[in-house]
Amino acid sequence: MTEFRGIVTATMIYDRLPINDVFRAADADTLLGLMDMRDMAQPFFFMLRRETV
Repeated sequence: MTEFRGIVTATMIYDRLPINDVFRAADADTLLGLMDMRDMAQPFFFMLRRETV
């Protein structure tokens, strides 16, 4: 957990890359992800959705 833009957020930190992926719940089955890379002008946004099988 890290603080990102004022909110404590689940974060995946890479050992060998200057990247932090932060995640926030959009709903029960969807996460909004943001890849924050050092010296990147804007973050890269992505969504992760739970699949039902």
